[in-house]
Amino acid sequence: MLDAHRGGEGAVGEQRGFEVDPGAVHTFGTDFQHDLDVHLSSEKVQTLHLFSETPVFGTRAVNKDVQQTAATYHARLTELFELMEVLLFNGAVMAQAAHQIAESYESADSLAVDQVNVAVGDARAVMAAESDAIDPKTGRPI
Repeated sequence: MLDAHRGGEGAVGEQRGFEVDPGAVHTFGTDFQHDLDVHLSSEKVQTLHLFSETPVFGTRAVNKDVQQTAATYHARLTELFELMEVLLFNGAVMAQAAHQIAESYESADSLAVDQVNVAVGDARAVMAAESDAIDPKTGRPI
């Protein structure tokens, strides 16, 4: 996906830039979203919430320690399901961001190619004008 190039010449650790493979970044985003859908889908999280709403064994026990343990377990279970929802949402954001980053790199590459082509065209025009130039004193091409 990302390959940093370290300078072989100059100061140790000098960074010259990096290369990005937009296709690999797209693949990462797609694969990551697939994994989220398969392993942590919103339907699974909603199903788990149903379990968190059912009575937990031990909440009506005579022993206060058992009641407290059951209540703590239920509270942690609810926190876990809420965390799973946050992870699912943030994971989807990350997958979408990967696609947008790859598209931005592709767009930047296209823009750079266009700018290089304009610069080459401008250089050609300058060279052509210079090759057609004539020395006014001698009348010969310069």
